[in-house]
Formats: sequence, structure tokens, C-alpha cells
Amino acid sequence: YAKTSVDACNYGPDQRYVYSREGTPVLTKVEATLSTLCEGHAVVYGSGLTAAYAVLIEHRPKKIALGDCYFGIREVVKQYQRLVPGVQVVGLECSYEKVDMVWLESPINPTGEVKDIGSYALRAHAAGAILVVDATLAPPPLSYPFRQGADIVVHSATKYMGGHSDLLAGIVVTKSAKSAETLRHARYILGTGTGNLECWLLLRSLRTLTVRIRQQSQTASRIVALLEGHRRSAIHSACHTPTAHELKLGSRIASVSHASLQLCATNCSFIENQHPEGFGAVFAIRFKCKDTALFVARHLGLHRFATSLGGVESLVDWRHGWDATADPTLLRVSVGLEGFDDLARDWAQTLLALNDHMVAQAKI
Repeated sequence: YAKTSVDACNYGPDQRYVYSREGTPVLTKVEATLSTLCEGHAVVYGSGLTAAYAVLIEHRPKKIALGDCYFGIREVVKQYQRLVPGVQVVGLECSYEKVDMVWLESPINPTGEVKDIGSYALRAHAAGAILVVDATLAPPPLSYPFRQGADIVVHSATKYMGGHSDLLAGIVVTKSAKSAETLRHARYILGTGTGNLECWLLLRSLRTLTVRIRQQSQTASRIVALLEGHRRSAIHSACHTPTAHELKLGSRIASVSHASLQLCATNCSFIENQHPEGFGAVFAIRFKCKDTALFVARHLGLHRFATSLGGVESLVDWRHGWDATADPTLLRVSVGLEGFDDLARDWAQTLLALNDHMVAQAKI
């Protein structure tokens, strides 16, 4: 029935919005905004993992190449395997023979290190597979995976896209408008979309995305350089004898991981081209033992000891608490919008407190 023949304000095929599960004005607006930002056709879901599952259901791969990634993605793949028996999962560096989907996370959660998207795109396409890139940790303007050959891009919008730790959403970005419409139809049938409030909050957050992520990226790279400097300054060598203060600050740091530290590594010339605007604001720091890592997590003052990432507040997370396969000496750090000097002071005070604590423990 058309509106002209039925006396109802929102009824009939000439109505653009009939049912909120199918679409709303604010959903249309946020998807249009995301499509422009991500240089593709964006479809919004209720969470990042829901978005990942939608990609699997849409493309129904029989053999998936999967590397280092957020443990939730592996759980989603397991759910997909229950639905489609016989699906194989191989490593990212294995042969791509009969692989029909390559799932690449870059930057990697929790280390913040990056992979060469262009290289994996060439390998995937040569094998007849599609390349899906989870770029949650480096949203625009830090990365544009389609430029390196990705076929599909996935984001957990809960993180940097949302940016304020107050919404739950996921995004699938495709190159094809037809593919996006197919995903939207399935979302409508299954009810896997997100509500009006989440869409409005996401739209609000996107207005400040560029300034937020650039500042967080710059601060994170400086904090990484600071902590790596502490670690190196505590190492004895033929040309350097650490001072007592340097030992207190860095002797218990085992390693620091972040894309900015990959720049000096071999076979990493792709990084500056792939990330000309900077790197993600997540990095990992490893300590000499589990108890040391937990002491630091509990005593940092400006970094909240909590999971998640991408918000305006700095967070430190002990990944082993969520994922039993994670290194128990590792802390994941998500840098927020606090000032660099304040965060640097927080780290210095905590590392010095750690040293005093370990000295006192040794005397017991």
C-alpha cells in the first residue's frame, strides 16, 4: 500500500524508513560518513566480532589463513566452524594452496606491530583468495588498507572510532556497493545491527577522530621511545655502564613492542608508505616476570588497569587475565589524550616504585 491510499504516517513502499532493524536516518548518515572516511562502502554492526562473523557468513570460506590476532576473532572462527563443518584454519605464513580467505590483523593486538598488507594482498590474490584486514588499531588517517590491496576492511568501532568508551559497534567496509547491500540485507534479517543511540554516539565521535588519533599516535610513539630508552640504558656494554638511576628505571623491562620500533628492522621499508600519518596508539611492554608486570599495572596512576582500548583515557591491560595463551609478563598499553609529560612522569614514578618494591622483597 502506498501512503497516498493508506492514512498512516510511515507505511507503504514509498517510505524510506519503515522498520528500525532495516535502517534509520542516523544509521544511513553514520554509514555514509564512514564510507567516505574508509574509502569504501561501510556497513555498521552491533560489535566488532559481529562484523567479523558477518564477513565469514557472507563469503563462506572453506580454508582460512589466520595469523596473530585478537583472541576474540579466533573464537568467532570457531563458531563459524560449528556452522560450516570441515573449515580448515592454517597459519598466515603457510602455503595458500586452496586458501580462499586470508585474515590479516594490522596493527596486531596486543603489540601494536604492523604487517606488510601489500605483500599479503599479492600472495592472497595469486592463490585466488580474498584479503580481509582488521585495521581496528589504525583507523583513518593512520591507515587505508584498500590502497595496499585489501578486499575487505574490518574495524571494531568500539575502540578508536568510538573513542570515548561508551558505545559498542563494528564496521565492515567493502569495495563493492552490491556487496554492502547484500551484507545490509543479511543484517536486517538477522538483527545484527546497532541501535540509534550507538549510531548517534559513533557519529559524534567521528567528528573528532582525526585530531584524537593523531595526538594519541604521537604521544604513544614518544612513550614507546622513552621506555625503550630506559630498557637500553640499563644494559651493560663495552661502552656504557648504567647509572644507579638508569638501572632502577629500566633493568626490569624485558622488551617494548610497537610499529615505531620496527622502522629500524630489516624488511620493514613498507611501514612508512603504509602509515605515513603515524602509528597506532597501542603498544606492549614485557617485564622479567609476571609479578613485576602486575605490580606495574596496579600502580600506574594515570593509566587505568582495565581491558579495551582506543578511548581518550590511557589504559593498561594484563592480557593473560583474559587470554590464557597470552604472555603473562606482557602488558598492553593504550595511550589516551593525557599530556606526554604527565604520562612519562607516571611511568617513571611506577618504575621507581617497582624497584623499591623488588629491593624490599629481596630482603625478606
